[in-house]
Amino acid sequence: MFGDLNKFIAVFITGFVVTYLLTPVARSLARRYGVVDVPNARRPHKQPTARGGGIAVVLGVHAACLVVLFFPWSGAALAGTFNLHWWQHFVAASAVLLVVGLVDDIRGMKPILKLGGQTLAAVLMMTAGTTFGQFFGIGLPPWLDGLLVVIWLLAVINAFNLIDGLDGLASGLACISAVGLCGIFLIERLPGSVLVLLGLIGACLAFLRYNLHPATIFLGDTGSMFLGFMLGTISLDTHSKNTFLLSLTIPLLVLGVPIYDTMLAVWRRSVRQMWIPQQADVKGKKSGIMQPDLDHLHHRLLKGGLSTRKVATVLCMGNAGLVAFGLLATTFEDHAAGIFLIALLAGAYILMRHLAIIELRDTGAALMRGLRRPTPITLKALGYPAWDMLAMAGAIAIAKWLADDYTPSFWYDWFLSLPVWLTPTFALLAVSNTYVTIWSRARTRDVLILVLTLLAGLLLSLGLALLINPYDQIQKWLLYTLVIFGFGHPAIVGLRIAYRVAEELMSWSRSKEKIKPDSKRVVLYGAGAKCCLLLRQLGFTGAEIINGRVIVGLVDDDVSLHSCWVYGNLVLGGGKDLPYLISKHRLTGIVMTAQLSADSRAAVRTLALEHGLELSEWVSGERMVDPKLASPELAPGLS
Repeated sequence: MFGDLNKFIAVFITGFVVTYLLTPVARSLARRYGVVDVPNARRPHKQPTARGGGIAVVLGVHAACLVVLFFPWSGAALAGTFNLHWWQHFVAASAVLLVVGLVDDIRGMKPILKLGGQTLAAVLMMTAGTTFGQFFGIGLPPWLDGLLVVIWLLAVINAFNLIDGLDGLASGLACISAVGLCGIFLIERLPGSVLVLLGLIGACLAFLRYNLHPATIFLGDTGSMFLGFMLGTISLDTHSKNTFLLSLTIPLLVLGVPIYDTMLAVWRRSVRQMWIPQQADVKGKKSGIMQPDLDHLHHRLLKGGLSTRKVATVLCMGNAGLVAFGLLATTFEDHAAGIFLIALLAGAYILMRHLAIIELRDTGAALMRGLRRPTPITLKALGYPAWDMLAMAGAIAIAKWLADDYTPSFWYDWFLSLPVWLTPTFALLAVSNTYVTIWSRARTRDVLILVLTLLAGLLLSLGLALLINPYDQIQKWLLYTLVIFGFGHPAIVGLRIAYRVAEELMSWSRSKEKIKPDSKRVVLYGAGAKCCLLLRQLGFTGAEIINGRVIVGLVDDDVSLHSCWVYGNLVLGGGKDLPYLISKHRLTGIVMTAQLSADSRAAVRTLALEHGLELSEWVSGERMVDPKLASPELAPGLS
């Protein structure tokens, strides 16, 4: 392999030089024929910019592949993906994507037609012998393997297509991912795959010369889809020698940022399309999974105040970090599970803490819209018992598999054990009125009763099992008890408290949102029961503000609450801290949500007069109504 080092360098230089020379030509042609991106809300550049530059990248990569075919190589140097048969299919597939991309860049194309072209390209690569790999060491049926290949390629193609929204972002991410894959293939001694990637790295670096901010030409769909297609295809070669864990996680780590951005986009758009009422945009189009939006990772960072160059740098550095985890997992294969777990936890923390705020908010709003209403009688009569049956039966199957392994009579024995482990629990659930409780409006007491009922039913089942087999099955029945308690019961309780979880997520996600500079800002004075009642009411309606004003935080005279969170809102301090808080947070009003003492009320009034603040009080409680009035005011509110 090392004897061919000069040839490796020649492949890289070919991809670089061809792309470097062809990009200005593509830019000139795009400007001449009006193939330009005009600045708008989704495109933050300042002036019309040529698009379709990806054709130079495509030609540069294929020129590098021709150099590989031209040179006489030692057998070891071509171990891996690349060979003439693979390249012929790759040329045909990339030609399909090239046509689709050019049409979309020049005149636009319907999303469904674009998806059809992407699918055709993926199928062509699948017929070239590209496989997805094994599942826990078990070979997949050909039809399933081919389907997974197509799904994976479509996912990566669209991941790079969606992330291509800033100068230098898609090509920079592709370059970093390709370097990471090169490292993995070198460790696995697959230099043939490295050769193809070297051509891509050279082409991307050359294109970045014209694509870095301020860009003079964009990749367009022509280039972004090709980058995703090539990286998605070659990343599948990591499946050939690894365990299932590495085969699954290495591509996800190396292609991390585009993949995760796509996952968030699918999550966000699916929730909006299925559960939240559609709102037409300025062109009359409605939201959907295949419709663009302004909530991609780069859009969020731009809204957070970062410049275009800084956003691209931050995302590329994030992708480089994920690539490093992928290289570590490959190098230290025996410790791959631990490395993957650390990467997963770190990624989940960053994702949920900083990046998935919009998705959590929309999901919470959708759940609350669907769960806050009382369940229809027929659904309640059938839905909860069916779910409880499924959860318990599934937990029993897991317990039996752990206790006895899988035998030919597994499911028969499982079926015979159901009456012992299900009957006591369902009898107690029926007696305790669990199935007539409106869980979206339940109290903590109702949840406690449910948990105690499940535990009582489980203990009764354990007693019955021990009566039937009192001697030699004690360990087995204890295992059943632990598994049902650990898997079945959480599933039963979790469904019923889903609304409360969604409500808390809504409150938390609202607290993480940036406050616009021109927003009216208020604090709630009093973090007690009345305040929680108000915040819960806002949560039920999905509101993010109170009568057009943003809630900055809470104020309470109880020192033990200071710097603590109450219903997703931070207690900023006490009444004595209000002058400082008014200046720090540029407050425009105070809402009293507690029964303040006469002195505290007088102090707040004086403060409001001095600073020109709006002062109001949230009133809750019983109010007498004159039945003779045509439109009595029934709802408590601000006064």
